[in-house]
Amino acid sequence: MALKIIHFDEINSTNVYLYDKISEKNDISATVVVADYQTAGRGMDKNHWESEKGKNLLFSIALNVNFLEAENQFKISQAVSVAIVETLQKIIGSDEFYIKWPNDIYFGDKKLAGMLIQNTIEGRMMGTSIIGIGLNVNQIEFSKEIPNPISLKIISRENYYIENLLNILVDSIKSGVESLRFEENQIEINKKYISKSYRYNQWADYFYHNQVKALKINGYDKYGRLLLCDKEGADIVCDVKELQFFPPSCRQGSEADV
Repeated sequence: MALKIIHFDEINSTNVYLYDKISEKNDISATVVVADYQTAGRGMDKNHWESEKGKNLLFSIALNVNFLEAENQFKISQAVSVAIVETLQKIIGSDEFYIKWPNDIYFGDKKLAGMLIQNTIEGRMMGTSIIGIGLNVNQIEFSKEIPNPISLKIISRENYYIENLLNILVDSIKSGVESLRFEENQIEINKKYISKSYRYNQWADYFYHNQVKALKINGYDKYGRLLLCDKEGADIVCDVKELQFFPPSCRQGSEADV
């Protein structure tokens, strides 16, 4: 099915637009909504996504995922993250792109892109997945309140055509998600996700249970929860927002959610 692309100069949120269409019983499968500016762009847990108008890629894509069981929602996050990382590696010519759990895209230790994935459930199966992406492209100045931003232009010192990037990325994301129909592809995507995971198998400081703790990421369970261990050998299982990452420059006692 060909993708339908809808463009807005300004909108509250591309994800909200598509989710409202679902509420109105509209068929939004294979629809892409892109905006030059979002007045209420959202990240995970109501986080705000800052973007200078017309400088970055802000879009949401709705895909039919009724071939996946509801308990496998994390596989969508994995497939999208891997698709974005592999695409950017080809465009930039660098292997320094990583996936910070669950689905932020990093270049080195800096945040390049974030996403918000909202899924509908139909019985024990998935329905529609709305995948919202915010990718820093041509913006070079950011608010000091943002701890570690970076953009493609900062990385390569080149300007990029937003429309070209959109077309390349939506094709990659669509192909990645549709490949989840086959178990062998799910296994391969999981391997790629782990291999590109930020701080995988490395000791680092995290904010956990109101204290700074040295932990190592060992992997993920089928529900997308983070599996870690501490230096005493205890295993830890974390859901989103139960643990916070520190940028490398942070010192103990200064909480940072990146």
